Amino acid sequence: MRPLTLDLDLLAAALDSRERGTHFLDLDSGALRLLDPDDLSLEEREELEDPERYLPLPRLTQEDRLELREAFLHQLRHPHAQPLLCAALESRRPIRTFDYELDLFPSVREAWQAFALNRLKEEVLALLDEAGLEAVPADGRLPLPDDVPEGIRRRLEKGRER
Repeated sequence: MRPLTLDLDLLAAALDSRERGTHFLDLDSGALRLLDPDDLSLEEREELEDPERYLPLPRLTQEDRLELREAFLHQLRHPHAQPLLCAALESRRPIRTFDYELDLFPSVREAWQAFALNRLKEEVLALLDEAGLEAVPADGRLPLPDDVPEGIRRRLEKGRER
């Protein structure tokens, strides 16, 4: 695995982006570039096609976005929000309606945003793994393993804050 310093939040947002163009991860610098291959010269397009230098990031499809929201609803335990959001996903414009209805429940909206970011980061990590890359956080700190005892974890995290 080749380590690469990355901003996972930024990469996760790129997967869910609705901007025109394609996001490319520069494998030399870890930078994310939004480019429209149709607006580039032949030489620039050939450079982007170099798998040793650039990794194109796929976008979520409409179906992927719906599945993500459905997965969130399966774990949501809010007596008022859950039925309303389930009905939103059955509507004519499910994503727009779902997002609109979320505004009625600020705490559920925050839970949704955290859930979606987590899932998108998992997706990014899987893509990177397939490409033989290992993400190193942009702040340079490696995450602590899950099996670190809680007391030690608190002391280590406190030391990181300094």
